[in-house]
Amino acid sequence: MSSAPPIPSVAENAVEGVGRGEDPRPVAPAPAGSLVRRLLDRATGPGADRHLFTALGAEGERIARLTPAELDARARAVAAALRGTGRPGDRVIIPPMPGLDFHVAFFGCLYAGMVAVPVADATGPAAAAIARDCRPSAVLVAGSAPPGPSLGVARVAVREQSPASHDRWDGPVPPAPGAPALLQYAQRPAERPRGLPVGHGTLAAGQAAVRDRCDIDTGTTVVSWLPLWHGTGLGTALVLPLMSGAASVTLEPAAFVRDPRVWLRAIEAEEDVFAAAPDIAYELCVRRVPAAERMRIDLSTWRVAAVGGNGGQPVRARTLRRFADAFRPGFFREEMFAAGYGPGEGALGVTLARPLYPTVSGRYDRGALARGKAVPVPASDRGGVELVGRGTPLPGTEVRVVDPVSYRPLPERAVGEIRVAVAGGGCDRAGTRTGDLGFLDGGELFVTGRTAWSPVWSPA
Repeated sequence: MSSAPPIPSVAENAVEGVGRGEDPRPVAPAPAGSLVRRLLDRATGPGADRHLFTALGAEGERIARLTPAELDARARAVAAALRGTGRPGDRVIIPPMPGLDFHVAFFGCLYAGMVAVPVADATGPAAAAIARDCRPSAVLVAGSAPPGPSLGVARVAVREQSPASHDRWDGPVPPAPGAPALLQYAQRPAERPRGLPVGHGTLAAGQAAVRDRCDIDTGTTVVSWLPLWHGTGLGTALVLPLMSGAASVTLEPAAFVRDPRVWLRAIEAEEDVFAAAPDIAYELCVRRVPAAERMRIDLSTWRVAAVGGNGGQPVRARTLRRFADAFRPGFFREEMFAAGYGPGEGALGVTLARPLYPTVSGRYDRGALARGKAVPVPASDRGGVELVGRGTPLPGTEVRVVDPVSYRPLPERAVGEIRVAVAGGGCDRAGTRTGDLGFLDGGELFVTGRTAWSPVWSPA
């Protein structure tokens, strides 16, 4: 198997007009499709005083809320402080923060025209390696508590920025066409980590496609415990609500792991819910929620239960059936599931099944799969393996399966490496390497595992 071509560094991925040496003035409004424009519109529109983001504590109690107008004011204050540390195009590290501080930090970064770099931890060796690669001008922190190890850059405390401070600043910086909104890194120590730039347009368009496929609108609430430093969690909990008009309720991943009922009760408390989680989370709910309690949790409000994994992580038909059977007394129905696929790094959804339709699955010969062929077998065949379809490509996304060595496109039911081309994503038509193996069958994507090469989702 051939090795992956070299991946450009952050400097080589620089976008014209947002480099370190320039200081553009906001002489034009933000593009209509950008997240900056979306938040500005929400902050000045008829729903400016309607709660947009809500954070829950460890027991499911409400600990913070923000309307679009309040988020806009706080993001401006953070952006004004960031502009004192660098210029548009500079990178800013954003670690996990309690409550809604991460939300404010992320949008403050976008308002300043800077590039957000979410990390799982700002004090460990992985963060230090990421900082050496992306050369940030600042790191955002929640407050002025003792900082621990320093990354050697300016620290901006989100909670200490007064909304009044934006009076000295002339407003959000409109992103240049194709400018990156964030750099997404593999969240694990690496000798030389490399960030994937995700553009403003790509980020917004990807979540708009999810909105349209799942009919998410102003009456919907997105309920999420997924980590915000990961692209999937950030896209689901922060970007999707802005692109759809929905509200968002977030809780810490640790709260879900400690007691999955906190997540389920947060879903129960809303009227029309979109919530996403990996396969293992649904399995954990079955294991950790006693049978006697399941009928006391009303999940009839859960309209879309998106299920997927990071890259090649599996979605098991057995897990979906077990969850649906376990929570049927609480009015959960199996057709609420919508299986999807996205690369392991990045904030992009690639495929997604339509909710409220039966889950697509198939049984394939295990030996043939090992030889690179997807051969259907009867459900009674003990030598078969059941695979769950991950849906069809979202609008603006093209999925190809290619030979991992020659990169030649493969026909349907041939197992190869999944490649993705996203409208406005900056990759060529050959697609972007994912490191995931799978095949197409009737237009439906099936994922079977990982290739030997998988350091990060990156251009070929």
